[in-house]
Amino acid sequence: IVGCVALAMNILNAKKVNRSLVENVEKAQADLMVAMDTSQDCTKQLEMKSAEMQAKDQQLASLTANVNTLTDEKNQIQEQVNQLQQQLDQANSEKDKLTNELEAAKAPKKEAPKEEPPK
Repeated sequence: IVGCVALAMNILNAKKVNRSLVENVEKAQADLMVAMDTSQDCTKQLEMKSAEMQAKDQQLASLTANVNTLTDEKNQIQEQVNQLQQQLDQANSEKDKLTNELEAAKAPKKEAPKEEPPK
């Protein structure tokens, strides 16, 4: 009888331990599912952010290329402006010189007294 009671107690204890283990396994599986869902969400967000970064990198590269192109164009235009300014300065200098020469030609010249021809 004592053996049967001990055996019955052992069986009940084993069932209790088994239920506890099953509950622990189910809890671990539920935690694992939550962790997997979270991991998938993080992976999706990472992929989206990576795609956004790649798009922004391409946009930045494009804008940098545009800035470089515009800077080159600006430098070429500035060089043309400088050349035209030099030409303008030279033309103004020549104009001033010619104006001065014209003024000098228009100004009455002081004539040396003419010698009267002998009579």
